[in-house]
Amino acid sequence: VRKPSSFISTISDDRGDELTYAGMPISSVFAQDLGVGGVLSLLWFKRRLPTYATKFIDMVLMVTADHGPAVSGAHNTIVCARAGKDLISSLVSGLLTIGPRFGGALDEAARQF
Repeated sequence: VRKPSSFISTISDDRGDELTYAGMPISSVFAQDLGVGGVLSLLWFKRRLPTYATKFIDMVLMVTADHGPAVSGAHNTIVCARAGKDLISSLVSGLLTIGPRFGGALDEAARQF
């Protein structure tokens, strides 16, 4: 005879009729248009953060969304490191990929320097 498992989370609760995040029903999350920052505040901080804080979380996600491991410099650095190269070789392989298609921020900063 198998005993049913009961998992208790301090963040979300799906035991009732509706899923809740930190005590807030999911329908309220959508109705109040909390956005990603608001949802993260409920899930990570277990409370609703002020609007300026949730907007800051949203802004950080938007600004950094395209700067993950998929950009050429980061990708080359990761590939070299996974191939067993030393730290300097891996770093240089990423730095050497910086060019006009890398985003241009570094080129423009160099011109102003």
